[in-house]
Amino acid sequence: MKPFDADWLADFVGTLRYAMLTTCAAQGELVSRPLQTLLCDADSTLWFFTSAASGKVQELGRDSRVNLTYADPARKVFVSIAGSGEVLHDEDRARALWRLEQTIFFPHGPTDPDLRILKVRPHVARYWDGNASMLETAIKFGRAMLEGERSDLGTSGDIALPSGMGPRRSS
Repeated sequence: MKPFDADWLADFVGTLRYAMLTTCAAQGELVSRPLQTLLCDADSTLWFFTSAASGKVQELGRDSRVNLTYADPARKVFVSIAGSGEVLHDEDRARALWRLEQTIFFPHGPTDPDLRILKVRPHVARYWDGNASMLETAIKFGRAMLEGERSDLGTSGDIALPSGMGPRRSS
């Protein structure tokens, strides 16, 4: 089995492309919405496009804490990433991240005045891997029902991120 490290995370995110981003709203409630992941780079930083008018821009201005969740139900693999988000206005980076499909949201392309970049720097990432086939899961379920014992339905643990990726600490 491949280790759950930064390379694994980049591959996993690349195959799924969509995450649920959770931010903290003004009254402290948590708000989630889907975003298309544009890139997971070598240091596990994740990049997204967003609108300057989006509520998440104001939310991140008040509280930079975010959580991203990725799910692949077919393989029963799930990832949660806690980190900090930062909104940037950088036309050069927007051009580098640009995909034609983004035109639906930003009709003027990477220089669209509404386009902002959301950079998420992970602090902690965890995975859940329900590494059993449907048949194996059914057998485990049957054993649990007949024998009254709990079954192992997979593994979970931390994803090894590049060193120095933890939360920023003030001195």
